[in-house]
Amino acid sequence: MNLQQKALLIVIPLITLLSAGYSYYLYTLKSHQIDQIIEAGEQQLHQQYAHFIKMMSNHRYHYDLRKLLVQPGVRSSVAQQDREALAKMVAPFWQLLRSENPYIKRMHFHRPDGSSLLRVHLPDKFDDNIAAVRPMLQKIHADHQPFSAAEMGRHGLFYRVIEPIMHEGKYIGAVELGISIDYIMNALRKLLNVEIFLFIGQEALQIVDKQDKSPPAPGDYALWSSKTSSENALKNVITNLNFNLHSTIKTEGGKSYMLHREHMPTIDGSPEVIMVFAQNLTPHINERTIFLWATITITLIVLLIIVITLRMTLTPLLTRLEQTNKELLNKVDEVTTLAITDTLTQIYNRKHFNQSLAEEISRVKRYGDTLSMLMFDIDHYKRINDTYGHQIGDQVMIEIVNIVSQNIRDSDLFSRWGGDEFMILLPHQTLLEGKHIAEKLCRSISTHQFNDITGATISCGISEFRKDDTDESLLLRVDLNLYQAKQTGRNRVFAR
Repeated sequence: MNLQQKALLIVIPLITLLSAGYSYYLYTLKSHQIDQIIEAGEQQLHQQYAHFIKMMSNHRYHYDLRKLLVQPGVRSSVAQQDREALAKMVAPFWQLLRSENPYIKRMHFHRPDGSSLLRVHLPDKFDDNIAAVRPMLQKIHADHQPFSAAEMGRHGLFYRVIEPIMHEGKYIGAVELGISIDYIMNALRKLLNVEIFLFIGQEALQIVDKQDKSPPAPGDYALWSSKTSSENALKNVITNLNFNLHSTIKTEGGKSYMLHREHMPTIDGSPEVIMVFAQNLTPHINERTIFLWATITITLIVLLIIVITLRMTLTPLLTRLEQTNKELLNKVDEVTTLAITDTLTQIYNRKHFNQSLAEEISRVKRYGDTLSMLMFDIDHYKRINDTYGHQIGDQVMIEIVNIVSQNIRDSDLFSRWGGDEFMILLPHQTLLEGKHIAEKLCRSISTHQFNDITGATISCGISEFRKDDTDESLLLRVDLNLYQAKQTGRNRVFAR
């Protein structure tokens, strides 16, 4: 046994042990990462569900009802019990709501004594004592406070939004919107990419007139509705659910699902409504299994490579390859930076600004945040170039860019739009806040002592993102505002 064989006899078991230990560590780390993904997915389900109920259902439709009630004549018509006048006034509002969301099925005006004043969706039926079977109406007639919740009625389950009607300091009734529960289920299924099942307390089946939609089921809860593309595969998964657990993981047919439970808001005296989200965890579980076999395979391959490397002394070659790889990565980083950077000013270029603008608009539309955009150019920049030369003009531009960079936040995106025009994206800033920033920039530049010229100023146009804006419409408005700033004397800000 030569020296090389003796070395391998010692090294191979040692490397095998180290590789096995390291593979086990990687597998454990991967398992922990997957557990974190599952936990994060559960938190995300809860947060997005709560956000949807709060923002898309509660705030939006309470706001719509309040807008209706401030329209001239609506409150007085309710106070005078004038059904015909009230029906005419609310008809356009009802048609607009239905065109925006066909899942809005009910609009109802209620008298304080619990009787029906006007069913906008069914105007020929009125005067019945509907509050006798509706705990939500009993509550608002007692508390005179707006609220929203899921409630079963004779004609099915609806998510109801109710606002009190006050006239001259007196409670004169309430107005209610009834939104089909399918609206919430469809929206959440698309938003969360999960399968959804809706369960109701068994006592709810005694309230609804027609039970063909929800067959009887054993236990305290009955399956009322489902929104799923694979209901048959999930049929066994949702049976015998423990509704006391906030979430649980079940396996059926080789697939694993996380079942996440959310209680929909209800009123005391109403049956419970529980929404169950079934999130497919099979890809994550399979990923963990594949990773286990991958680590075993990689361990064997690594062991083989090390043995061969020891035999053939490849260390110098591997070192050179590693150095070459680092150089290539550095070149890639350098090229990537150059692709988004303006060569003269060293700030972002127009291409990167357009990409960032699209991302910011998408974020604002999704979360309802604010966003302002500022566009400015250097006043009489051509005159500076013609008088002092392009080299001095370039230096003036660089100085102005440095001044602007020092007076904006790190989160603001500053880029050269073209020539002597520049753009600044101001996330989370309103029009008024953006105007203050623009005025600050104008003052800083106009008072700056330039090395090679007597002075320079800028003109700014600024606007805030609006609900129906696209990147083109926002850019056009900012450009027009800049034009107005220059037309009205330069060295000023025009905001609209």
